Amino acid sequence: MLRQSDRQGRRPRNSSLELLWIIAMLVIIACHFGAHGIFHVLEPAKSIFHADMFSWQFAFTQLVDWGGNMGNAIFILITGYFMVNRSVNWKKLVLLLMAMFFYAWCIEAVVYGANLLPHKLTDIIRASLPILFGGNWFVSCYIIFSLFIPFENLFLSHLTKGQYQAFLALFFLCYSVLPAFKIVTFFSNAPILFFVFVYAIGGYLRLHGASLRTAGQHKRYLRCFLAMVLLVLASILALDAVGILLHKDAFLKESARLTMILTIPLAVSLFLYFLTRPYFFSAAINRIAGTVLGIYLIHDNQLMRTLIWDYIFPNLDYLHSSWYVLFFISKVLAVFAICSAIELLRKRYVEQPLAVLLDRCWPSLQRTVSNMQARWGHW
Repeated sequence: MLRQSDRQGRRPRNSSLELLWIIAMLVIIACHFGAHGIFHVLEPAKSIFHADMFSWQFAFTQLVDWGGNMGNAIFILITGYFMVNRSVNWKKLVLLLMAMFFYAWCIEAVVYGANLLPHKLTDIIRASLPILFGGNWFVSCYIIFSLFIPFENLFLSHLTKGQYQAFLALFFLCYSVLPAFKIVTFFSNAPILFFVFVYAIGGYLRLHGASLRTAGQHKRYLRCFLAMVLLVLASILALDAVGILLHKDAFLKESARLTMILTIPLAVSLFLYFLTRPYFFSAAINRIAGTVLGIYLIHDNQLMRTLIWDYIFPNLDYLHSSWYVLFFISKVLAVFAICSAIELLRKRYVEQPLAVLLDRCWPSLQRTVSNMQARWGHW
């Protein structure tokens, strides 16, 4: 995934968007705390979520659990903004794929080798080939989507501003608005369409959004973001109240439905805030931001996900504790910090030698691909 690489004159890379990467990752971990550590037991056989046993801890978890897709959208927006008029860096993509397999195989060796979780042969195969079986869905989807970036860039670059706006408006209607009202559009539950849409928004901000990127507008975007956040939180609490009063569990489970409409606008407003705020540089922020994809690959690995949220200080064990908020904050920050440290070590001792080796092999790989393309064209 392309991190911000533009330079303003000779100044070091602006740390503003790097800080946004870090914030987005923290929001995603907070979402996973609830999605994989609390609400994953909502199926009827294990349901813990009833109006009769509703507590403030449930409400708190709902209020911090809705932002995962917003964090994902921020990553894709940044990619679209910087990639829409560029070529894909295939070497970086290969290194990302190597990082995925490195973590998948290491985690699998530790977890299955130490017999920490029950497993069978099919589990080993699925864990060994995450990109083929939906493991690390976001990074897997990004790698696959990157194969189509050159074609999407070609399409987007030939749209007029009016055509581009109509394309985004229609996509938003079919992907976000109508499904929120349970109207079938065949767009929902399709991660690759999420990538296509949000990437196109990032591209629009680069190609046609000069007036939106004017310096000094950041306060306006921050106000828009905060207003939408308050609307989301108020809607969650309102539906919770209805569910409790009417003793209808469905209202509690669907309390975050408004986020289906506001997730992408929230991501856009936050992205524009960090894009237009004053320049600043922090080497530490940039260094930490470079680890966020590693954090994603580690903590959202399917095996690690089970260990982190269900086995290591299980979330459900603290659900009714008066210290629940402190537990939530501590665990989210601990996951971020530990995974970030592991990724820094991998980058130094594993990725750097691999990158040198890849640089040496790259010319011959390019010649091989060119020869294959020539033979295919001749055939």
